Amino acid sequence: MRLPTRITPQHPLRRIVAAMLIAVAAMLVAVGAHHTPKVSIALSALDETLYDAFYRFRKPADRSASEIVIITADEYSMKSLAKEKKLHWPWPRVLWGQAVQYMEKCGAKAVVFDLVFEEPMSYDKEFGAALDQAKIPVVMGTVVDADGSRHAFTPEVHQPPKFGAVNILDDKVIRSYKAEVNGTPSLAVRTVQALNLPRPQWAGSAFRLHYFGPNKRADGGTTYRYIPAYPVFIAAQTPAKAATVGISPEMFRNKIVLIGGTALGIYDVKSSPISALYPGVEVQAAAIDDLLSNQYVHPLGGLRSSAAALVASLLAAFGIMFPRRVTLKVAFAFIAAAALVGTAIALFVARDIRWLPMASPLLALLLTTVGAFAWTYLREDRQRRLVLKALTQYLSPEVAAEIERDPAALRLGGQRREMTVMFTDIQGFTDLSESMESERLSEMLNFYLGEMSAQVLDNNGTLDKYIGDAIMSFWNAPLRQEDHAALACRAALAMKQREAEIQPTLAAMGAPGLLTRIGINTGQMIFGNLGAPQKFNYTVLGDSVNLGSRLEGANKFYGSRILVAESTAQMVKDRFVFRQLDLLRVKGKLKPLAVFELLAERQGAEGENGDDDLHFRVVRYEEALGLYRAQKWDDAQAVLDDLHKRFPDDGPTAALLKRIAKLRHDPPGADWDGVYVAKDK
Repeated sequence: MRLPTRITPQHPLRRIVAAMLIAVAAMLVAVGAHHTPKVSIALSALDETLYDAFYRFRKPADRSASEIVIITADEYSMKSLAKEKKLHWPWPRVLWGQAVQYMEKCGAKAVVFDLVFEEPMSYDKEFGAALDQAKIPVVMGTVVDADGSRHAFTPEVHQPPKFGAVNILDDKVIRSYKAEVNGTPSLAVRTVQALNLPRPQWAGSAFRLHYFGPNKRADGGTTYRYIPAYPVFIAAQTPAKAATVGISPEMFRNKIVLIGGTALGIYDVKSSPISALYPGVEVQAAAIDDLLSNQYVHPLGGLRSSAAALVASLLAAFGIMFPRRVTLKVAFAFIAAAALVGTAIALFVARDIRWLPMASPLLALLLTTVGAFAWTYLREDRQRRLVLKALTQYLSPEVAAEIERDPAALRLGGQRREMTVMFTDIQGFTDLSESMESERLSEMLNFYLGEMSAQVLDNNGTLDKYIGDAIMSFWNAPLRQEDHAALACRAALAMKQREAEIQPTLAAMGAPGLLTRIGINTGQMIFGNLGAPQKFNYTVLGDSVNLGSRLEGANKFYGSRILVAESTAQMVKDRFVFRQLDLLRVKGKLKPLAVFELLAERQGAEGENGDDDLHFRVVRYEEALGLYRAQKWDDAQAVLDDLHKRFPDDGPTAALLKRIAKLRHDPPGADWDGVYVAKDK
C-alpha cells in the first residue's frame, strides 16, 4: 500500500496527550533506571562527572584570611633542612614539638596534624612532652582499621592526645567527607569537638564537601594560606629570627593551624572535583572550614530530581511534537536541555551550593526527545528521514552509543588468564627528587616515562599505570598474545638499551647515571574493568601481579637490572639468555622461588648471543651459586673472585661475595636451605 502524499493533521488534544504520556513515561523510566543495578552504575558515574563539571562554574573564594592556616612540609622546607641542618625526611619530631609550643605562644586556637606518627623515631619523648604541655587543643591524625582499632602512636605522652581519623577515602575522587571512620571521629570533626564548638546537625553523617576553590588559582595564589615548615621551625627555635624568615605571630593568632605534607615523596595527593591533583591536607582544611562556616553541598532529593525530569521532558515533548519544521523541533530540544542544565548550574553556583542530580533528568530528556521524534516519525511526519537526520545531528555519538549499548557492558568485573606483568622503577629516585627542583624533576620524569613507555608499546604491551617514577604494564590482554612472556622480556631489554642511549640527555636534565630496575612475572591474573561503581579502571590484579612488583624491588639485593621469575624464564629460555641468581623468599611468601637475571636475547641456534663473555658470566656464576648452597665458601669465593676480576661491574657477583663474607662471620644453622629471605619489599 502506498503512503498518502499528505498526512492528515491530528487533533491538538491527541498531541497534548501523547506529549504528556511520553514525558511521564520517560521520567518514570529514567527514575526507575537509578534503581536498576546494571544501569545505575552508568547513571551514578554520569551524576558525579557532572557534579565535578559544575564546580568549574563556581567563582573561587579566597580563604587565605579564614580561621585556617596550613603549615606544609614542602619542597622548599625539605631542601632547606637538608642543606642547612643536614636533616632528611622524616624530620626529628622535636621540630614539630617546638612548632606546637610556638603556635601556642602566637595565640593559635588549635594545632591539627594531618600526619600519622606510627613509627618510633628519635626525639619522640621531646615531642610527647610538648603535646602534654600544650594548653591549646592538639589533634593528631590516625588511621582506623575496620575493627575500630587505631594504628600505633609512638611518641610518649602522659595524656592521650585527641585523635581524628584521616583514612576518609572511599572513592578516588573525594566528594564526600565522613563524619567518623569505624567509630572514630574524622580529623575535621575531632577538631571542632576539641574547640568545644557545636557540630552542625547535617554533619552527623557523611556530607558532600563545599570546596571553596582550587589548591592553586589562575593568578598563582592559593585558596588557603600556606606557610612552609622550615621558617616556622626557625622562628620556633629562635623567635628573634622570625621576622627575618618571614614569620609573624599574627599569622597564627586565633587560627586553626593545620599541618601536612606537599613535597614529592610524602605528598598526600588526592583527587577532588576541582582538581585531579589536590593536597590531602587541603581536603581536611575544606572539611574544617565547612563545619565552622555551616557550609556543605545540599543534595536535592529524588522527588525534586524527578520533578525537574518531568518539567524538562514536558518542555521537550511539546517543543518537538507541535512544530512542523525540523529545525524548530531540534531547537526546542536544545532549549529544554539548556533550561535544565542552566537551572542546575544556577543552584550550584549560589552561595549555599544546592546540587540537583542530573543523570535522571538528562536521561528522561533524552528518552523524551527520542520518543517524541519517534512518535512524529511513525504518526505524523511523512519526511521522517529528515527528522531522523535531525535527531542524529542533535545527539552526540557518545550519548547515542550509550543509549544503544547493552548496560551489562558497564558491569564491574574481570576475567582470569595467564599473563605477564612488568614493573619498573628508578633506582634512588627519592634522593634524586630531593636534589632537583620540582620543575626540572617533572621535565626529566616526563621525558624518561615517555621513552620507557614507548618500548612497552613497541612490543605490544598494555600500559596500566604510572606510580610516581614507576611503570606497570602487562601482556596478553585485552587481546590474546601467545608470546606474551617473550614480548615482555624483549620490552625490558629494549628499555635497558634505550636508557643507555639517552644517558647524555638525562645527565643534561640533572639525572646522570639514572638506572631502571625491572621485575617480570608470568602467572594467572585477573584483568578487566576493576574498581568502584563511581570510578573503575582497566587493570590487572592478583598474587602474580604482586610477585612481579616484589621482583622489581628485589633487584636491589642483587645489584641486578632485570629480575625474572622462574615461570617466565621457563617459557622463553630458548629465546633469551638468563642466569639463575638465587633461591629467594620474598616478603609475604613462604615458598622460595628461583629468580633469574635477564641478560640478552639469543641469536642463532646454539650460541649465547654469540658472546663468549656473556656465556662465561652465566656458567661461572651458576657454578659459584651451587658451591654457595653447598656451603663450600672457599670454592665459591674463588670462582667469584675470578669472575669479579674479569667483570668488576657485575652487581650479582659482588652481592654474592658480600653474602659469603657475612656467612663466614656468622655461619648459618644446620637447617639452612640456601634460601635468601628478603626482609623488605
